[in-house]
Amino acid sequence: MASNTLVTITYTVADAKRNELEGILRGLVERINAAQQTVRFSVYRDEDNPSSFVELYECDSTSAYDALEDSLDEETSRQIRRIATDFAQARQTFTTLQKVV
Repeated sequence: MASNTLVTITYTVADAKRNELEGILRGLVERINAAQQTVRFSVYRDEDNPSSFVELYECDSTSAYDALEDSLDEETSRQIRRIATDFAQARQTFTTLQKVV
């Protein structure tokens, strides 16, 4: 899949919640990647700060990312909301990058 758009979501979690979050993320990666062929989802952890995570969505287009939410089942949507409310500390940072060349 050629990625024309990258969307990143960056956040930190409390050290005590890191293992639980990683378990949730493993399931999310599988479910999100199975839900839509125009978006590939992966998660990275900062090598220097293991409590800092970056979710990376590689998308055909911005509209493919926007449509992702509609293609997810209720459990997947619930887990995504749970990460934002129960795990992410402070504010999550969202970045959308468009391919130039």
